[in-house]
Amino acid sequence: MVHEQPRLPEALRQRCAEAALDVDVRGGVLELFINRPERRNVLNPPLVHCLIDVLEWAAEAGGLRCVLLSGRGEAFCAGYDIGDIGANGQAGAESDLVDRLATHIEELAVPVVAAVNGAAIGGGCDLAIACDIRLGSTTARFGMPPARLGVLYAVNGMRRLVQRAGDSTARDMLLTGSPVDADRAVNATLISAVVEPEDLLERARQCCDRLVANAPLSVAGSKRTLGLLSVAHTWTDDDRAELQEIQHRVWSSADASEGPLAFRERRSPQFQGR
Repeated sequence: MVHEQPRLPEALRQRCAEAALDVDVRGGVLELFINRPERRNVLNPPLVHCLIDVLEWAAEAGGLRCVLLSGRGEAFCAGYDIGDIGANGQAGAESDLVDRLATHIEELAVPVVAAVNGAAIGGGCDLAIACDIRLGSTTARFGMPPARLGVLYAVNGMRRLVQRAGDSTARDMLLTGSPVDADRAVNATLISAVVEPEDLLERARQCCDRLVANAPLSVAGSKRTLGLLSVAHTWTDDDRAELQEIQHRVWSSADASEGPLAFRERRSPQFQGR
């Protein structure tokens, strides 16, 4: 069961429209579409800041169960606008800004689904691989071209690429700057499935609908646990305490009783997120 749909504040919606970000809420799913098809959906500061602000709003808004991220037209996101790189005189500022956005995606409690339609290059690749589930069209291409620009990508972005694609593919992409196509991307687990371009959005929405139907505390708990497992560091007592608290919160929830009961009664479960 999905609660009443949250409404994006009008001032934020207007700012998103001006920054070329389409925002909609559909059945518990927050849909975000970068809408700069004439520029292959490249990122710039106003657009990145709007994406961050919307994700921060989503983290606090009740009733959201999933986020869908994609791009209008024939590209997912061709990275950060090269014309803006270094223009502010601060080395690496653009990479840091995109890393902030990717980190928001990783840390959001609800899962994020990427529908990769065409090029996902540089910052666009980082946004895609920060998402929990990635579907790609046959035209999907993933690339990391910093070596061709004489710059260095953020450490977190490299970490994400190694975790998603493996060391060999990550080294190939970063050191040569050459993109990988959809077939290689699915073999390298950058995406979980390849579909025809005309079917991509429908498949992504079907995936979101399956996520919405699941128990939200369980989904959020799994996402947070997987996030901790993916970080290469020595676990602290706080990390272990957080994992124990997640386990307790999920197993003691009403949803944990509703799921088995619905199974025994041969009906669809009615999860409440508590």
